Amino acid sequence: MRKESFDRASLEIVDFFNASKQKAYTTNDIQKIFESQREQWKIAQYRNYKHFITFLNNNRILILDTQNHEFHNSEKQILRKKSCTPFDVGLTVKKDGYLCNYSAMQVHQLTLQIPKTVYISEDKYEPYYEKSNIELEQESVDKAFSKPQRVSKESYKSEYDGFRYVYLQKKHNSINIGITTINGLAVTDLERTLIDIAVRPAYSGGAFQILEAFNKAKGKLNLDKLDSYLQKLDYIYPYHQLLGFYLDLAGFPEEKLKLFLDKKSHINFYQTYNLTNKKLNQKWGVFYPTGLEAL
Repeated sequence: MRKESFDRASLEIVDFFNASKQKAYTTNDIQKIFESQREQWKIAQYRNYKHFITFLNNNRILILDTQNHEFHNSEKQILRKKSCTPFDVGLTVKKDGYLCNYSAMQVHQLTLQIPKTVYISEDKYEPYYEKSNIELEQESVDKAFSKPQRVSKESYKSEYDGFRYVYLQKKHNSINIGITTINGLAVTDLERTLIDIAVRPAYSGGAFQILEAFNKAKGKLNLDKLDSYLQKLDYIYPYHQLLGFYLDLAGFPEEKLKLFLDKKSHINFYQTYNLTNKKLNQKWGVFYPTGLEAL
């Protein structure tokens, strides 16, 4: 009996993917591979890349991982190797992206938690304000932080392993600040990670997990680099105060904190959004949840 063309080429197909360092593929990746290799593999003309995906999955050459959107009826399909991690999957979807927030905390070993959510972001250049023309007022800051933090609606859940994937886009005047590669994974470096988790606590486990990360960063953190990144990212809000507050609670030397304390503004800022049972740290001008100082 005549063999189907995919079956005849199966050894070559297996060798191709075994030789590839890529651990996960979007359907677009698979389509490009199929179109570039079909002649060499002598695949029948009536076959298309969707048939190829079915063949790969049925023969467990690659495993089909369907991600369902958590807010509307759409999905992403990923083909993954058995050795593939959730981090590999996320970075396959966002090819120009990097691991951030809670995921970066894991990579840098700043948390003992193993969350089943992967956070992937990419920076977008957007000079959306002239900071020098903005005068922050306490009333407007109070109002902005009295509400829950807005979170990304670009969120998917995997049918394969139950992991959630949250895809972010961060708009800055300066992009790709503090992005590095660790074990082949694009990720924020230590300093950028600590900034990101302070700025967006809902993506980072909350106040107590963030303070734990600052504690674990002692001895490794470059405060001059941290200050430099904050200046380049050029936030409207006084995040120097918030970073200084965390560094102080984590026990960094007083002389090192001057770099941040000298930039303290007249605004009383907030550790997180929608904060209840709060206290004000007068030194840093930061409202924080009761009990955080005792960690």
